[in-house]
Amino acid sequence: MLRNTNKIVEQFNSLDVETIENIKDKKLRKKALRLKRKEGGFTLLELLVVVGILAIIGGALISSFGGQETKAAQGTATNAIAGIEGAMRTYQTVNNRLPDNLESLACRPVAAVPTAINDAAALDAAIVTTEAYKFGGLSNVSGVGGGMGKKLADKFILRAASADEATALSDAGVTELRYAVTAACDNDVATTETVTTMGDITVATGTIGQASLVDMDIPNHAFEDPRPNGADWNNRGRGFSVTMAAGEPLMTWDSGTGGYNNKKLGAGADDVLVAMGIGQASDFIGNADSPFAKAPFYGQIGKDKYAHYIALVNIGTDSNADGVLNSADGDTLRGEGKAYVQAVIDARGDFLDEEMAEFSGQKG
Repeated sequence: MLRNTNKIVEQFNSLDVETIENIKDKKLRKKALRLKRKEGGFTLLELLVVVGILAIIGGALISSFGGQETKAAQGTATNAIAGIEGAMRTYQTVNNRLPDNLESLACRPVAAVPTAINDAAALDAAIVTTEAYKFGGLSNVSGVGGGMGKKLADKFILRAASADEATALSDAGVTELRYAVTAACDNDVATTETVTTMGDITVATGTIGQASLVDMDIPNHAFEDPRPNGADWNNRGRGFSVTMAAGEPLMTWDSGTGGYNNKKLGAGADDVLVAMGIGQASDFIGNADSPFAKAPFYGQIGKDKYAHYIALVNIGTDSNADGVLNSADGDTLRGEGKAYVQAVIDARGDFLDEEMAEFSGQKG
């Protein structure tokens, strides 16, 4: 019986529409046509039902996995901060010094030590080329300002290094700091400045055609030497290296009311922490005995923002709380080789415990 049924079905399937239309019985012909058309595919209603089901499933997946990119980045940053901090301490133990040629996070005139240190962010106008400024810091919004994000820049105070502070850093191995050219830290595209090798400044010779920070196509490259030909210098390296000395701009961690910001990093309330970016030019990166082949960067910031991780180096205790280390005031300086990495923070200014709390959902 089943065999006969299958045979009938096969015979029916072999019929084409023209043959079915020649069936004389009207009812049989109508049923056969309906069955033949139905076997050719889904009806519009059936397709709409399927599409609706897929939409519901897709919405559920988006709800389940939406935002996981940020969470994954926070998890990566948590491991990166711990790893970099441990690697820097190991580097100091093995080499008996801190890495050199770190990034100052500041903009400085090329020709001479700045006559003034301006704690403001890089301005949206022509900058006086005798002053030092923070590298960016106007906004956290992608595509606005360029350079450091505002959240990060607000955590620091830019000021001139005292003689004792310069000595403490040099004794710890930080004999050179990298700066960006002051004239290349505003949004005045008409500004140019000639970069030459003079005194302690070691850079290629040429003219930097000014391009605004927000237009830099590789923000992490800002502290690298300029490219060696004309207009190509605009959007890439605009940096140079300077020997650490009194008067040079230093970006110091704002200790906060009652030293709270220091305490949350495990530092003393009056300790002085100098911030320095871990860039590609540092001898912490790229050498045969370096722990990192490439400068580590944090990804969850605007495309025009500086993204390197930053080391906070503890160089002494400001006993009289005037914000500057001076041995004559009774301040305690870290002796030769005694300055150390207090903490590593990401490009938003978050430290390890804070990043971990965000990753785990404990911190909103």
